[in-house]
Amino acid sequence: MLIAYSTKNVFTIFVSFVLTSAMLSVHAGQLNIQLENDGIFANDGNYTNGFSLAWESKPLTIHQLELSVSMPTLSQWQHHLKLPITKTHSAWGLKVSQRMWTPNDIGVLASQSDDRPYAGQLEIESHTVDYGPVFSQKTWLTLGITGPKSQAEYIQKKMHALIGSTSPLGWQYQVQDQITLQLAYEVDGLIFRSSQTRKKLSTSKQWEVSSYSHIALGNFNSEASLGLLFRWGTQLNNTFGRLSSHFGHIGNTIQVTKTSNFTVYSRLQLGYRFNDLTIEGKLPYESHVTIQHNQAKAAIGINWTIDDYAIIWSLNSYSRAYSSDNKSWHSYGSLTLSYAI
Repeated sequence: MLIAYSTKNVFTIFVSFVLTSAMLSVHAGQLNIQLENDGIFANDGNYTNGFSLAWESKPLTIHQLELSVSMPTLSQWQHHLKLPITKTHSAWGLKVSQRMWTPNDIGVLASQSDDRPYAGQLEIESHTVDYGPVFSQKTWLTLGITGPKSQAEYIQKKMHALIGSTSPLGWQYQVQDQITLQLAYEVDGLIFRSSQTRKKLSTSKQWEVSSYSHIALGNFNSEASLGLLFRWGTQLNNTFGRLSSHFGHIGNTIQVTKTSNFTVYSRLQLGYRFNDLTIEGKLPYESHVTIQHNQAKAAIGINWTIDDYAIIWSLNSYSRAYSSDNKSWHSYGSLTLSYAI
């Protein structure tokens, strides 16, 4: 009881500190609301739902001193963790998010020792970024809590009752409470970008291929991955690096494009996962599930910016997360709405 009370206090104090720092500093930027759900494919199970509310500052050039002044102390320290690569803009941001994972059959009342357990994660995250036309890099520092205190059970039961979907019956067997700490880094590099087809920059269509590498370290999960990203659309040099394989990260595109912008993209990623708390966390029963270390992901989507608004929609697929899963691939849809403030 004392441990649970203490971890809750630590998480509350950290969240209050970061949000207070942000409110004292924020005066412009892009606000993002992201929703992810596997219901678009008419199923539940594995990664089933995600929500994030994120903000990224307005893009600042390397000649502006306002960046370091506007950042909270924690973000200033985090900003120095990146490599000295060429950049055009720098920014920082914050995110609050919740995600949940469930067994393939949520209508079973008993524990399911051969299926992945119920798990929820509530996080607050700070990120810093450097964007350039051919290179970009991002760092994330995340504090979270997994288990009943993530409130994933409450959210799923309320949402399923609202839409008349199957009621999840096994949340009493979820991964138990644990504080999590994560540090992640991603770098993007341009491989090729075609020449512009028209003189007017706002409507000139191009296509490009870039590569990226992502590494995450922490007790929630640790993994390393490599990927390829294909984009076709307008103003690709201005928006390079804003997309990411990291959950909930949407870079500020509205305040760099200035005009309407449309991009189609496709992403392929291969990686290795060392640990995963949603599978290997403490449970009130004996689980026979073991993590599948080799991972693969694929996505296709669109990014449309109109004046002060933007929308990103994508379909995402990922390979099995645990060895005994009878499905090789799972999929979900993602929708992000953004607004310049």
